[in-house]
Amino acid sequence: MPMPLVEFEKLAAAKPAGAPLTELLGVGNVYWSGSLVDYIYLVPDVMGKPAAIVPAALKQRFGG
Repeated sequence: MPMPLVEFEKLAAAKPAGAPLTELLGVGNVYWSGSLVDYIYLVPDVMGKPAAIVPAALKQRFGG
């Protein structure tokens, strides 16, 4: 399920600064993608846990 980055920014603003990306998105795993730009894709089950495929541009902001 795609989440527009605009929606993600609203979600991130509502959480404490420095919160990990896994906590912000409610997932167990984060995978970085160099080809995504405008969306975060939420995948319900990857090896038994929810996951997110996130634009690599967010890696500097949230670590990796």
